[in-house]
Amino acid sequence: MCLFQYFYLFLEAEIMKSLYTILTLLLCSSVNSIYAQTTLEQVQHMQSTPKHYGVLRTSTPIQIDGKADEDSWQQAAWTDSFIDIEGKHRPHPTYDTKVKMLWDDEYLYLYAQLEEPHVWGNLTERDTIIYHNNDFEVFLKPFNNSPLYYEIEINPLNTVMDLLMPNPYRLGGDALMHWDVKDLKTAVHIEGTLNNPNDTDRYWTVEMAIPFRSLSTYSRRATPKVDDYWQINFSRVQWQHNIIDGRYSRKKQEGKLLHEDNWVWSAIGIINMHFPERWGYIQFLNNQKESTFPVHYLIEKNAWNIFYLQQLYRKSNAHYANSLEDLNSITNILPVANERWSYSFLTNTENSLYQVEVHDKSQGLRATIDNYGNYMLHGR
Repeated sequence: MCLFQYFYLFLEAEIMKSLYTILTLLLCSSVNSIYAQTTLEQVQHMQSTPKHYGVLRTSTPIQIDGKADEDSWQQAAWTDSFIDIEGKHRPHPTYDTKVKMLWDDEYLYLYAQLEEPHVWGNLTERDTIIYHNNDFEVFLKPFNNSPLYYEIEINPLNTVMDLLMPNPYRLGGDALMHWDVKDLKTAVHIEGTLNNPNDTDRYWTVEMAIPFRSLSTYSRRATPKVDDYWQINFSRVQWQHNIIDGRYSRKKQEGKLLHEDNWVWSAIGIINMHFPERWGYIQFLNNQKESTFPVHYLIEKNAWNIFYLQQLYRKSNAHYANSLEDLNSITNILPVANERWSYSFLTNTENSLYQVEVHDKSQGLRATIDNYGNYMLHGR
């Protein structure tokens, strides 16, 4: 290879490194501007205990028809009724919503019942923005040590929008809308009549079979084993409506759409479903035993509370904290260092970057989190 070719390759490499640096700085700037949106009040509301549910294994076929007639569905328990996304301090939802779940070797099965006196919808194209109609939404995070998660939305017309999120929006993620849950099965049943304002409906239901193989990645297999945990949440978007010339539409006031209601299974504490660390847990069971929280629940909660408080601390001090005492001066939601908990703060000279390690000695677990929201659990 001649000297000119060596020089060309060297120059190309240097240009690529420069472009990478510029893109990284732009991304970090964008991400840091998003971080600043969480307030102390919101962090305090994000301290509620998430829900958990035991998913029973079924050995009989489930027909996806929206009716849940099978004996297995009769054995499955309902979740608690949905509450407002911000938590119990907000008004209770106007209409009841609840879910059942089952699983087998191939699918996670969901059955949701949504009380509704006016069942309507007008979106029929797949992957359109379904929450512009009243809808039911599923959020799934199968892998604890990966930020990747999935979202499925469906309206009363059985129109589906599904997407993959490599990372939450607030951490620089972008929805991959071209991705589909391959071989997803869905059905809707209506106790009433669709798009008919002349009667009063009772409810509409959603039944789904979500194939585990469609959630697997190149390096991670999503098919669960008995006693495995996933994080999951469900959301119901509910709009006030007008009826004009016999047609439903979202209600406006002074030319602007009224805000929708957001009702969920496990409260987030903030009007944003894309906080997967705040979702509930499902445990895949083989019998009728009660579900429990995963052993890593508390260490994960403490790690993310460190992340939230670091953002608040940086807003006030222009740099990150390098001690637990600094963070607990904002609000004392973190357990102090004791025989169970220990913390190790690693920061750069300017305290503009950090990584914190949390150690739960009683469970033999360590977790790390940094200023970019990279969370990792170490241990069992």
